Amino acid sequence: MDTEPRPISSAWPPLVIRLITGSLLLYSGWLKLGDLNSFANTLDTMQLPVLRDHPGLLLQFAESLPWFELGLGALLVSTFAARPASLVAGMLFLAFTALLTSLRLQGFEGECGCLGPLLSARVGWMHVLLDALVAGACFAAAFGWRNQPTMDTAPSSAETPATSE
Repeated sequence: MDTEPRPISSAWPPLVIRLITGSLLLYSGWLKLGDLNSFANTLDTMQLPVLRDHPGLLLQFAESLPWFELGLGALLVSTFAARPASLVAGMLFLAFTALLTSLRLQGFEGECGCLGPLLSARVGWMHVLLDALVAGACFAAAFGWRNQPTMDTAPSSAETPATSE
């Protein structure tokens, strides 16, 4: 009987990161789609440089971001194209981090819009920290672990050598 503890597979941490981040993006996108006007109004109060002068572009961005989040979340959860999806998610959360940092430094006191109408919290340094942590975790999932089994890299059963005891 083997009583020696098994080492944790290096495939688990990136998989867990992808599942959590993907679920967060799916939920966030779904909530924003449920109330696009509220999300567009939240973006408008942020007075983002390009969007504040172009209402049509603001509305298009508000309608597009939730769909992007849903698609990226689906890729992360499915583990299809796991590394590229983790890299894109890391860049997205890094952009969120930069945006929220800029807003905080400007003294912005409005809502973040992160989870659409569900979360009506004011933008704070905790939001910045959480987005930075998620970005770092996504980059670690994309680059930090090697030999991750995913749907696009897992060997088929015919290629797996049989083991004898």
